[in-house]
Amino acid sequence: MICVHLRQNFYTIFGMLFGLCFGPILIPLFEEGCFFTDIIRVKSFENDNFMSDDFVPKINLAAKPLKPQKNPQQLLRPRYFTTELGIRKKLFVAVLTTQQTINSKGVVVNKTTSHLVDKLTFFIDAPGSQKLNVSYLKLPGIVGFIDTRVILKPFHVLKYIKDNYIENYDFFFIVSDNAYIKARNLNEIVSKISISERVYASTKIENSQYCSLNAGILFSNSVIQSMVKDIDWCVKNVLQSSSDDDNFGRCVLHSTNIRCQQMVQGNQFSSYFLRNEDDIHIDLLKSEEMRNALTIYPIRKVYTFYTLHAYFSSVDLQQTDKQIAFFRKSILEKSSFTPDGIDGVTWPVGNQPGSKPNDRFDILRWDYFTETHVYLSNDFNNLRRLNEAEREDIKIVINACVEMIQKKYSTVYRFSSLTNGYRKFDPSRGMDYILDIVFQHTTTNERIQKRIEVCKPLGKVEMLPVPYVTENRRVNILLPIRMNDRENAFKFLQQYKSECLEKKEKIFLMLVFIYEYNAPGKGTKDDVFKDLKDKALTLTKMYQRDDNRVAWLSIKLPFSDNQAITEALLSFAIVDLSLKKFTHDSLILLSSCNMEIRIEYLNRVIIIALLKDLKVRMNTIFGWQIFSPIPFSEYNPIIHGLKLPYVDVNKKHGHFDSYNTKHISFYAKDYFITRKRIEKLIPLVKSDSDIRLFKRRDSDGENFTHLVLNTIYGMFVKYGDVHVIRAVEPGVRLKYQEVDCTFFQSITDSTMAALRKNCLNERNTNLGSRSQLSKLLLEYQEQNKLNLTV
Repeated sequence: MICVHLRQNFYTIFGMLFGLCFGPILIPLFEEGCFFTDIIRVKSFENDNFMSDDFVPKINLAAKPLKPQKNPQQLLRPRYFTTELGIRKKLFVAVLTTQQTINSKGVVVNKTTSHLVDKLTFFIDAPGSQKLNVSYLKLPGIVGFIDTRVILKPFHVLKYIKDNYIENYDFFFIVSDNAYIKARNLNEIVSKISISERVYASTKIENSQYCSLNAGILFSNSVIQSMVKDIDWCVKNVLQSSSDDDNFGRCVLHSTNIRCQQMVQGNQFSSYFLRNEDDIHIDLLKSEEMRNALTIYPIRKVYTFYTLHAYFSSVDLQQTDKQIAFFRKSILEKSSFTPDGIDGVTWPVGNQPGSKPNDRFDILRWDYFTETHVYLSNDFNNLRRLNEAEREDIKIVINACVEMIQKKYSTVYRFSSLTNGYRKFDPSRGMDYILDIVFQHTTTNERIQKRIEVCKPLGKVEMLPVPYVTENRRVNILLPIRMNDRENAFKFLQQYKSECLEKKEKIFLMLVFIYEYNAPGKGTKDDVFKDLKDKALTLTKMYQRDDNRVAWLSIKLPFSDNQAITEALLSFAIVDLSLKKFTHDSLILLSSCNMEIRIEYLNRVIIIALLKDLKVRMNTIFGWQIFSPIPFSEYNPIIHGLKLPYVDVNKKHGHFDSYNTKHISFYAKDYFITRKRIEKLIPLVKSDSDIRLFKRRDSDGENFTHLVLNTIYGMFVKYGDVHVIRAVEPGVRLKYQEVDCTFFQSITDSTMAALRKNCLNERNTNLGSRSQLSKLLLEYQEQNKLNLTV
């Protein structure tokens, strides 16, 4: 048996023995430097074909390792994805105008064209010795050239486009200011042309191969780039003539070898030459030549621009109505092929359907209204009067309903009254109305009630241009402190130290100490704010190397006969006196001591909820916009019964107080401009003694009451030129603070009555939620019953 196994594994055993015996002898022969390897290497190097092989590695050990001659360039990502992806807008319109006509023709071209194109810019001659004040014209963009040679103006325009806009637009339309532009038709044609097409299109001059500048010339981006490369040749070879068309056309022909095109990819470019401007009649406007023209020229009277624009706008509106009717008819015809059939068609046909609620909390509420009042408009009011905007809106809706009924029944019914009205706003659809209107028959005087459903759909979403802002602006916080705010002020400083100073953020804090008229202070040894001043000095010394400090300003309130008015308008005095310490471009944030700074917001880019979640830096724009957040105010802790070291955004802990307008951010210059306009109502405060001037005069009326109730926020809303953004902001959280309404015990006039009502409303809404107050009331009643029983 053993012999059989040895016979089967003989070769395996023999191989193992052979390897063990001869392995140590053969291994050195195959190491580097052995005889056989050297022979193979020599023969390989002698092979010329082998040396020419590109895949054979060649090692150069001389002067190794080498250092890079220059550091690799760091990749900088663009701010906008459109820049990185090379996405361009469609149409740029350049208007050639003069100083004499920009305030007439330039204004009318702007009104009839700017809202229909992507970009509109005016180019004028602006020699250094002459200055033109165009700020009052409110035009989108005016570019002036020092070179007054009119014949070179088109080439200056080309150079300016190349330097500023060549990467942003696909097509450029250059035209003089004496031509009316059908911007809608031009946009429609441009959208159909491929961006790869080389376009030099317009109306061709008679007996020439060039396009007319007066009629307007459309260029593609590629043609503009080719012309700019040869612009030196174009300028040197300018011919002295009364028309720019020849010189411009010669430049295009030399640079691109393209002649004037009157049709591009099936799109016709035509203009209408208006021989007699005074002889415009309806037959001329309806003619085929006028209807197909993209531009109409020459026009010398501004009235003619408006006449043409009014007619062609009405034609476009009629065409749009026909298209809407056609699409609605198509939807109804094809609805039978859909799963829901005719029942799945929304009303109005083709409009966005309403949002479908996921649960009962998402159901949109219908508000009941009459011609004068609205009922249960929010959770706090049962009834309130309609404001001016709401009354105007309801009036427009009722008039539309009456017009529809009279048209349907041949004016046999006339409007009598509105019985019931319901409205609902759907962010995905628009405003819906259900109206019960009473009509009266014109002959029989019979009264009949009809229910009419009305929809005001949302229009196309538009992007509003807003100035660019960054997060690098220093924020200057004004913190008013009264005698009863000292405890909260210490807590605020402690949080400010840990969240702001230790993080080396760009923030400046100014404490505004407000002394009562009978309180010791402002430098005395019995200063009521001495501890806070010492704390501010300590923080400043600790962080002065980081250019972070805490300053203060002291305000002494004079004795006033009308203390309630003085207290209400005190924020004007605080800002008036504080802004003396700041420049006009300073970003100011008015705050309060009971505001809470939360640690979890430190994980974001900017430091605290006050600055990042409030978005002060991004929402406050110099010369454009101020920001007033709606803070989350804590309920009375005794009533909600929850003892937390912080304010939690929860309906049991508090609510968003829409009546609170004390927190507001703005730029100093915007404040001064608006403050000047109310100086007669509320005098500027230049010293502490000026605060006694805060009193009502008989001639002030409602404007003074509005400012007393809403202070700085109301000033910007009613008298400011800047936009006001007001929104719910969960990053601003206010601890509960008692509201004192003792100043308003005696009501002497309407202003005092409004102040008392406002104060009581603020005090009551911050006590607790309805369920908490009702529970407290029931407990109180139950306790009284027990006491009576005992």
